[in-house]
Amino acid sequence: MLAAARRVMGRYAMQGTTIDRVAEEAGVAKGTIYLYFNSKDDLVHAAVLEGLREIMEETVRSDDPAKPPIERIRDLILSQYRIEASNQDFLKTLIIGNSLDVEVESASGREFMRVYAEFLNFSASIFQAAIDHGAIRPIDPQFAAFMLGEMITGSLRRRLLKLASSPLEADADAVVELFLKGIQVIPCA
Repeated sequence: MLAAARRVMGRYAMQGTTIDRVAEEAGVAKGTIYLYFNSKDDLVHAAVLEGLREIMEETVRSDDPAKPPIERIRDLILSQYRIEASNQDFLKTLIIGNSLDVEVESASGREFMRVYAEFLNFSASIFQAAIDHGAIRPIDPQFAAFMLGEMITGSLRRRLLKLASSPLEADADAVVELFLKGIQVIPCA
């Protein structure tokens, strides 16, 4: 049911997602959904959380801690692009639709933030390893993880809006370059 809900969300956005559409997509009776979820909002929330957890698990599986730190950062970025390609409709709803209201004080909002924090912590651990190896300068790894996430989201939004058609690897390399080196030209001495 949750995978069906994400497919429906990808097709119709959050506003167009209905219990009827999800039931039809899942091949179950509408009443079956109500056995598990009290409302459309509960269903959408559960579907989004499961989708984000799956994306996070896929990202964690793609990491190889034995690789050099900068290569791990590049792989983290590249994995986000590959995951986007395989979850394009779902992510398009989340990234472009901007219709997912997260009230951080609610139980569902706290759960969403917990899942998001797990992802940030994973990314921050990669930055901390890079700091520990002297590959990047000391910086708050949580801040770096959040800012990288925003860069990737912005870049993915650009792709989803069809403003870019470059290969995934080229975009990942550009984000790595921009993230690690910035935009300033350093004059040769």
